[in-house]
Amino acid sequence: MPFNHLVNYFGLAFAVLLALPHIIYRRKHRVSPSDYPNRAMYLLDRMGRFGALFLMSFHTGILEKGFTEPKEKMQRFWLISTALLIAVYWLLWLLFMKQPKRSTGYLIVAVSAVAVIFSGILQVNTLLFTAGIVYAIGECYIVRCIT
Repeated sequence: MPFNHLVNYFGLAFAVLLALPHIIYRRKHRVSPSDYPNRAMYLLDRMGRFGALFLMSFHTGILEKGFTEPKEKMQRFWLISTALLIAVYWLLWLLFMKQPKRSTGYLIVAVSAVAVIFSGILQVNTLLFTAGIVYAIGECYIVRCIT
């Protein structure tokens, strides 16, 4: 299988855009794993986040069927809807960095989880769908602990 078929370039771009605000926040606010009382939930968050980012970026071929017919329309719909969700995600992050509120944190989790889960549904990618659910559960715990 050629490299071009392994990498989802748009998914990789979306994954980078999903990861950047977390990186920026972690640089400004030092948080260690010991800040979270439940280590299992912390690890669940990491597995969900990095699993979702990986699965959005690369095609594994495991439990993955690709876009349904009409393929071009579904791809276009996925690009537009995910781009809109990422734009809302960034706006919410800007609000959160200006004034951290638990409600804004939960909205960030909801929008990012919808983007990942929706990508899993549209691409008929069961692992991405599952990683999105795990990500949402773990991130809700993280938001509860940091705000």
